[in-house]
Amino acid sequence: MGEADKGTARSRRAAKQCGYLFVVAGLLALAGIAATPGAASALAGVALADLVLAALCFLLPWWRWPVSRVAWVSLAGFAVAGISTWAFSGFIGGTLPFYVLIFVWLGLHQVPRVVWWAAVPATVSYAGGLLLSDAPPQVVGSTVVGIPVMVTVGLVISRYLGHLQDAEQQLRAQDRWRTAMVSALAHDVRSPLTAIAGALEIVGDDEQVPARLRPMLDAATRQTHHLTRLAGGLLDLERVEHGKLQLRLEDLDVTEVAAGVVQLTAPGKVTVDIPPGTTVHADRDRLEQILLNLTNNALRHGLGPVVLGARAEPGAVVLTVRDHGPGISDRDASRLFTRLAEGRPHTDSVGLGLWIVRILTEAHGGTVSFENTDPGAVFLVRLPVPAGQQVRARPAVSR
Repeated sequence: MGEADKGTARSRRAAKQCGYLFVVAGLLALAGIAATPGAASALAGVALADLVLAALCFLLPWWRWPVSRVAWVSLAGFAVAGISTWAFSGFIGGTLPFYVLIFVWLGLHQVPRVVWWAAVPATVSYAGGLLLSDAPPQVVGSTVVGIPVMVTVGLVISRYLGHLQDAEQQLRAQDRWRTAMVSALAHDVRSPLTAIAGALEIVGDDEQVPARLRPMLDAATRQTHHLTRLAGGLLDLERVEHGKLQLRLEDLDVTEVAAGVVQLTAPGKVTVDIPPGTTVHADRDRLEQILLNLTNNALRHGLGPVVLGARAEPGAVVLTVRDHGPGISDRDASRLFTRLAEGRPHTDSVGLGLWIVRILTEAHGGTVSFENTDPGAVFLVRLPVPAGQQVRARPAVSR
């Protein structure tokens, strides 16, 4: 949302809230007729004025104007409040809350100088209503205390929200910088990785390479391809945020993809428990990245072996990654799949891995979740099965 759109939303929101404020004031004025029969005509006029002002707040095109212009409505509010004070024969208990609410409303939507500016018409309205009703001097003198208190309330709210808005702008600027840095890094890394991958393939085709170096050469080739896909994945995240990600969907053998993930992580610590022939309809590179991120997360937090599995559910294939660690606390669960949220405490994780898993899974039309087990935790990636295609995976078993 651009700055202009945010300003439009603020103006509309401020006007609508003020409209509700006038509706409440109008209804209270009508209710006051029963308590003050002698001022019935005046209170009826006040109620009518409040409801007319409410209608103007709801119907006028405030979104065309800056939010500072909406503050002018407070002048009408103060005028009606002063008349109400006079109609109630100087009884400020019926109008004082409305004054306070106006300053609260100003604090929510205006800068401090507008709140200061509102102190003048509020004083005239408040003291004028008391003077016209021949209120006792001590009651009129309450203006000296009442108005400063109201202004202070408005200023505290306005300054606090101003600090929050400044912090929000800083976070947005940092997010834009981080996004630009990740995008630039991904672009800059892909070119040298492509050159390295090409050189490794040339060396690998050389029959004179000693047999003892072949495993290291194969491992370097796999990791180079993984880094290339990771750089492409970072660019994919940028495309997701702009709605431009394109998936190359195909029927994939999950066992084959999982085996590749094992080779890229820790073959001695990761096992695959997937029935042969289990297939999903997905993008190969993105599916591999989903399983790779979940596996690395399990290795980082788990204490025992990590198991990659799969099972069938109605209309979906569920891929599972289980660890044998301490599990996930309730405090961490709510932010587990958010950007820059640490998966579990006391780790050096920057928190992008699970967020990427969620983004890529949702791009497939699926969902990701977790369950605490005994011991450890299991992450579940549910990928939908296309209409008319038969689910090919081991059926789910009750736990």
